[in-house]
Amino acid sequence: MEATEAITWIHKQLPFGIKPGLTRINMLLDELGNPQHQIKTIHVAGTNGKGSTTSFLSHILREDGYDVGTFTSPYIETFNERISLNHQPISDGDLVHLVERIKPLCEQIATTEVGHPTEFEIITAMAYLYFKEKEVDYAVIEVGLGGRLDSTNVIHPILSIITSIGYDHIDILGSSLADIAFEKAGIIKSNTPVITGVSQQEAINVIDQNVQSNGADVLKLDQDFNAEAKTSDHLVEVFDFANHYISLKDLKIQLLGSHQINNASVAIEAYLQLLKVENRHVDSDIIRSGLKKTRWPGRFEVVRHNPDVILDGAHNVEAIQSLIDTINQKYDKNNVYILCSFLKTKPVDQMMSLFSEQFSQIFLTTFDFNNNYEYYELKEKYENGKTIIIEDWEVAYKQLINQMESSDALVITGSLYFVSEVKRTMF
Repeated sequence: MEATEAITWIHKQLPFGIKPGLTRINMLLDELGNPQHQIKTIHVAGTNGKGSTTSFLSHILREDGYDVGTFTSPYIETFNERISLNHQPISDGDLVHLVERIKPLCEQIATTEVGHPTEFEIITAMAYLYFKEKEVDYAVIEVGLGGRLDSTNVIHPILSIITSIGYDHIDILGSSLADIAFEKAGIIKSNTPVITGVSQQEAINVIDQNVQSNGADVLKLDQDFNAEAKTSDHLVEVFDFANHYISLKDLKIQLLGSHQINNASVAIEAYLQLLKVENRHVDSDIIRSGLKKTRWPGRFEVVRHNPDVILDGAHNVEAIQSLIDTINQKYDKNNVYILCSFLKTKPVDQMMSLFSEQFSQIFLTTFDFNNNYEYYELKEKYENGKTIIIEDWEVAYKQLINQMESSDALVITGSLYFVSEVKRTMF
């Protein structure tokens, strides 16, 4: 089997859809010897910030000399990115090995009443098996959707992280912050510390209830630890971090925006808690270096200069608002062009309204993906004096670049899948 064949087989499981529940993944992992129980895991849930926080934490751990596995989604450039070891995507050879191991087990489970494992369940099982076989020191596991019934939630981690709560996937997770928080808090396990960057009291109350019922402890941003932004430019954010026993000054990150300072702070607190578990002393240089080296594609990623082109996968209201805040911090809004594309499942009206309130040069386009709007639908719903509909995003991009001044900025956003397609094609 070749790697392309292995990936094709994985993607062919996509029609089995999203089926929340842990029965199939547990059956699959049982057949594999339950590798998820043979590794140290850190579980990361949240509406926004999961990937960035995972990246910050894994870079700090790697800087400390640990072998670190990361499981993230979706990918930006190559499928292999989803399962990484020490920030290197899984090799084609290892990918094929895992598929050849798991494929017959999936076919066996498909004959039972629970049905065929989903694509995400298969990739999750592959990640746990890979990290076990590579004997990682830590595996940082990003939740796919929600938490409580997500297929990653078959572990008893040494640490649980909930980055943020916002309105996304409300058709599955619920329409209130309390409902969504309940699903995210489903990753909390007994006697396992919880780190959170959640800000809304309604959501915090739910997390507190879950923590208490599990006999766990929770550490909260702006209560048990905090960050203070200092300086900011187009290339770096500088901030101070402090908790009840340590203060770190002038930390630098290359992921831009105040929300990334929060994500970095959650990752720092998580690392400090791991040091407590391991009974080790703090070396602030490790934290500084790990943060400074952290990259995470598709998150206010500047891929071209003069004019600047920025890729950002914001795809819900909270993420769009954070993106707008960052744009306005870095640029004159009169020099900003927005090129966006959204999936139908997202609150497009609200997100377009946020853009329209701030920017006068908005271009809405299509790309090749399930649940994407067709050109005629966009024309009917969204074209007006401020928003221009262009069917082919490549045509739109080239037109905009040719008309922009060197001091302008083009922000490409609306979906991580859209950003992924743009980056693979143009950069």
